[in-house]
Amino acid sequence: MFCNSTLPHRFTAVFLFCLLWVNLSIAQKKEASVTDPDIRFGRITPADFSQQVAKNDSTAEAVVLYERGDVHFSVAGNDIQIILEYQTRIKIRRKAGYDHATVEIPLFKGKGGPGEFVNNIDGFTYNESGGTIQTDKLTKEGVFIEKVSNEFSIQKITLPNVHEGSIIEYRYRLTTPFSVNHNPRTWKFQQRIPVLWSEYRINVYAYFYYKMIMGGYLQLAINEKGSTGQSYRFVVQNAPAFRDEAFITTPNDYISKIDFELASYSIPGSFPRKISVSWADMDKTLLAESSFSGQFNGAGSFLKDAARAIIKTNPDTLSRLRAACQFISSQVIWDKSNSFFSYSIKKAFDDRKGDAGDINLMLIALLRQLDLPANPVILSTRSHGHVMEEYALLRQFNYVVAHVMVNGKDMLLDATDPFLKTGMLPFECLNGHGRLIAGRDSRFVPIVPEEREVEVAAGEFTISTGGDLKGTLKKTYNGYSGLKHRREYVVDGEAKYLESIRKSRPAWQINKAAFNNVSEVENGFEATYTLEIPDGCQRAGDRMYIRPMLTEARFSNPFKEPERLFPVDMGVPMDETYYTTFILPAGYEVEESPKPMVMSLPENEGRFTYQVAVDGNRFTVTSRMLLRKGRFYAEQYQMLREFFDKVVAKQAEQVVIKRTAPVAEKK
Repeated sequence: MFCNSTLPHRFTAVFLFCLLWVNLSIAQKKEASVTDPDIRFGRITPADFSQQVAKNDSTAEAVVLYERGDVHFSVAGNDIQIILEYQTRIKIRRKAGYDHATVEIPLFKGKGGPGEFVNNIDGFTYNESGGTIQTDKLTKEGVFIEKVSNEFSIQKITLPNVHEGSIIEYRYRLTTPFSVNHNPRTWKFQQRIPVLWSEYRINVYAYFYYKMIMGGYLQLAINEKGSTGQSYRFVVQNAPAFRDEAFITTPNDYISKIDFELASYSIPGSFPRKISVSWADMDKTLLAESSFSGQFNGAGSFLKDAARAIIKTNPDTLSRLRAACQFISSQVIWDKSNSFFSYSIKKAFDDRKGDAGDINLMLIALLRQLDLPANPVILSTRSHGHVMEEYALLRQFNYVVAHVMVNGKDMLLDATDPFLKTGMLPFECLNGHGRLIAGRDSRFVPIVPEEREVEVAAGEFTISTGGDLKGTLKKTYNGYSGLKHRREYVVDGEAKYLESIRKSRPAWQINKAAFNNVSEVENGFEATYTLEIPDGCQRAGDRMYIRPMLTEARFSNPFKEPERLFPVDMGVPMDETYYTTFILPAGYEVEESPKPMVMSLPENEGRFTYQVAVDGNRFTVTSRMLLRKGRFYAEQYQMLREFFDKVVAKQAEQVVIKRTAPVAEKK
């Protein structure tokens, strides 16, 4: 329902940076068909239990009948408080919806000052039977605080006696000191269950100016500005449940919500202060920060010996870049956490462990020791959300990589993963663009994947008269597919890797497996299997039927929904090739085979080819599916869905083999 955001405490100078979205123009607007619901806390009728949701949400586990938040500002001593009065009513429709009766409110504490707190908590559970309503009031036992750390705790509320068909409602007051967070919390109109009415009101403190930014795809039913000029009312009606669609970055990029950014304030007796800053201001702030630029400007002297060894054995720039990445990734293990700063790259080096900021700022320091003009590029990972270039907000970023110019072109480097090719970023980093921090040369850099997801399968099988298949299949994985398979093989070990292959292809009987290019990350990872597939052909009288794509076909369309609101973001282009020859048993010939297909997406953004070629006692199937880009607009969804439908259908077609002569019995 809510999200709170805090900055890395190391960046006190930029404490006031906040996440922004698209500016929302405020107008007097209320749809004629909108009728305010008559919801009063503590009052319920039998009619409330029969309230319906939209047909497409009829199977929802629960539904929010009503939700409202009222925000105002208050002065308490030397601090200003942001106060949220929250109220909601939810109908529990399935057992899976019982979780909605347990509420968790994150609370944050400022350094050396008061923290957030919740009071005025009240709630009820209602159950109806035969027109009679039973009411159970929230008890003291259902309200408690769980401390997570010195700076973070969770207020928990648990409603009693919840069953299928129950209606729960609760309310509370959340107080946030301005010293903890100077922005009201994000309000989400949309949840993972349907919301029939979501209303948000805010009365802004007289001396503050906030930018209010709307995100998502839902329209406001009410969008009003009060006569005083400081109060606002927003309503979304009949919001469908938010569902993750295949191939998106993060739900926060698409869910309907309103966010806030303090742009300026003017306290009586003092000069007005503007909070919003430019990208140049933010660049300057970072370059003055010891936990950022201080780590690669002078702090990398401990890497001099490594730099000398790299220069001695690597005569050209590309080989030195490769050696630098390999050195850092071999010396420091990534702890799987993200950041774009470091307390001390030297400590991370000594500890042989660090986060993304430790490792990649260390990489920049090493590259500078190699006399290569390396600089940081800060970016936002896919799970963190898109970067909005319109607003200079440090909180939009959570990761850093190294940047160098090679032959006049941008090259981005990452040393967190030893299985990455030089110039290849982790998949999580493929998210639009990043900000190059390089003084006057600072700019946005497009993050274009240098590699695709490439898989090639090449095989040769002999078909027995009993319909069994025996032969070899060589799989070559390149790009992001190679990264995935090589990492699994090395980290999990060969036995576990083979076990996962067998589980994903239960028809295989693997007699032998060989793996090549295990440590050569610049080359494709190769796996060659000598195997048997019993009953690989279906027999019916004097005919056999075989799907020549075997286990390597696409058996289902990943795009199952009939419609889509969001872009399709696969991250990287895709290239899948399958080439296999089948040798027929004596006395058999191909009677029928699939017709060839050539299919392209508009503007040549994708292509699929399929062909079965017959040559005497053998036939060869060739299939290739190519997507030349990793992101498609929502308007392109239908043609992309249809494209995959045809691929799945074609790869499922069979070759019919007919016996033309009696087969001699073996003695």
